Amino acid sequence: MSQRMNRREFLRVSASVAAGAALAACAPPAAQPAKEAEKPAGKTAPTPAEKKITVKFMNWWGAEREAIMNEVIARFEEEHPDIEVVNAVQPWDNRAERAATAIASRNPPAVIMTPRVETYKFAHEGLIIPITEYVKASGLNVDEIFYEGEINNQRWEGELWAFPLPTAGGATGQYLYNKKLLSKAGFDPEKPPETWQELEQVAKAVTVLDEAGIQVLGADVGNFPAWLYTNNGKYCTDDARKLTFNSPEGVETLEWMVKFTNEINGGIENVNDFWEGTSDTSADFPFYTDRVAIWFTGVWAFGHLKTWDPELWKDTNSWGAALRPYNGNNPKAAHHGVSGLQWAWGYVIPKNLPKEVQDAAYKWVEFLGTDPRGGCYFLFKQGRPSPVKKCNENPEYYKANPYWDVVLKSLESDVSVPITPVQSQIDDILNQAIQEAFYGKKDPKEALDWAAEKGQAVLDKFWSGS
Repeated sequence: MSQRMNRREFLRVSASVAAGAALAACAPPAAQPAKEAEKPAGKTAPTPAEKKITVKFMNWWGAEREAIMNEVIARFEEEHPDIEVVNAVQPWDNRAERAATAIASRNPPAVIMTPRVETYKFAHEGLIIPITEYVKASGLNVDEIFYEGEINNQRWEGELWAFPLPTAGGATGQYLYNKKLLSKAGFDPEKPPETWQELEQVAKAVTVLDEAGIQVLGADVGNFPAWLYTNNGKYCTDDARKLTFNSPEGVETLEWMVKFTNEINGGIENVNDFWEGTSDTSADFPFYTDRVAIWFTGVWAFGHLKTWDPELWKDTNSWGAALRPYNGNNPKAAHHGVSGLQWAWGYVIPKNLPKEVQDAAYKWVEFLGTDPRGGCYFLFKQGRPSPVKKCNENPEYYKANPYWDVVLKSLESDVSVPITPVQSQIDDILNQAIQEAFYGKKDPKEALDWAAEKGQAVLDKFWSGS
């Protein structure tokens, strides 16, 4: 057996939601246009100021989304004629370096789009301002407005630093399944697996494995953190100071994943070979061609399915959606997805700005994050859910997606995993441990204990200020 893993193989057994998948999630096909939202009652446009305040908005909403964002900006400027928002769309190459250079400059943009790890890093370094006091002054109850698994991604050391947009959740909490394959194997297609044990039964009956490898895949159970939370486990303590993924629940989770992969799928190499060269933005993707029974994926998959196999999309007798299974042998376990291990986007305001620019920047951030005419409209035009609960009640969503109720349940059950600015270093260590467990170099407990020890040293160094 080869001991080397290429990048695709590595991501299949990754300990966290891969950034590549999250970036792919940024561009699903557009849904039907949303109905024009009415302006809040009682609001009148303020008198234009003699000189407008310019808010340079550094973001990565390019391609077809740039035009949608320009619509949102026009709506904001109509209500705030004293503020001009400049839509400074950036290229994706060297994205992190561009953001870091901009935030530390003498004349930074007024608002910068950052993933969660960067937000925390910039906050830790004193380069951005919290929006906590602005939110209080606006009278917003963010815990009622947003899903818990979304707003907590923007909290750090007792302060709120941004509003979430788009959703960081919806990436792991649900799956799509092939009703025809389940029915053919003798299962009720309207009762998909709810527990690990039911998933095993379906996968054993559906999987077709021969000397050439996997011909039909019942399920691929990669992504350790996602499964960890369906076994009542936790990645770390709530204050992000101690790693706990090597708990008894964590060890049991990884043992189950490795056993499932070896006994049902014939080993990790078979799984990697099956996925090699595939893409869900291609008409020959295995789920679209009846070669995958259970497909663990994010909310972007609905748009991809609709685009690449419109006939299957229309035939809801042939496919369905359900919540990620939990360990039925653990009475404390439940459906969960994980949210924000890395790619939880927010919009931060640099510290090195005049107060009047920061004030104007917050008005734009609040409109984009909470107003129905802002982020809600922007995401609906892309067929994507919003981190704002009320936005997702739009009846047009139910018309556009036959399984919208599953999406909402998934968002409600997502858990915001506590992280620090050194999360990527811990991920690298845990990824290596997961890889070694799947390839039999270490047993699951040994692998997780090793990762916890190495990762804790990184975490302790960060908290000590070294």
